[in-house]
Amino acid sequence: WLPRFGWTTLEKERLSQVLPHVSGKLLDIGSGMNTLVRLYGDGIGVDVYDWGNGTTVVEDTSRLPFECGSFDTVTCIASLNHIPNRQDVLREIRRLLNPDGKLIITMINPLLGDIGHKLWWYDEHHERGGMEEGEVGGLWKQDVVEMCGAAGFNLCLHRKFVYGMNNLYIFKPAAVS
Repeated sequence: WLPRFGWTTLEKERLSQVLPHVSGKLLDIGSGMNTLVRLYGDGIGVDVYDWGNGTTVVEDTSRLPFECGSFDTVTCIASLNHIPNRQDVLREIRRLLNPDGKLIITMINPLLGDIGHKLWWYDEHHERGGMEEGEVGGLWKQDVVEMCGAAGFNLCLHRKFVYGMNNLYIFKPAAVS
């Protein structure tokens, strides 16, 4: 119903922020309906739930069946908060990214995320039966930056979008000493 009023969806807003930064071979973690991979064209979407559309279903996104350094871009589009073992997954992303690669994350803060998840009851949560233990409505900027830093990433860009309610983060692998 949003397009009838000239409005866009939150998914489209997120994708419009992310797509210009994606390059090379893409891995989208928590890919849902695999929209980003289908739009971009050169990548793989993985999720622990089968949403269809070519998503590769895995048991655990912290143990992925790909070679070290095999991706140029890894994305977590509004999905990191739904991953209970976030720190392990971020370390796995670091392993999978080539040294010149980038990690792109979009995230809402927990206050707005909790409200949004309660008000809108997103289709994904209804389909799955709600959030599982360890999932949260969103993550604060400081938490995202600290978790990524602990996994070996440096923040290169942070920008708010959708009236400041969402965040785009771009990280690069820290130099190995």
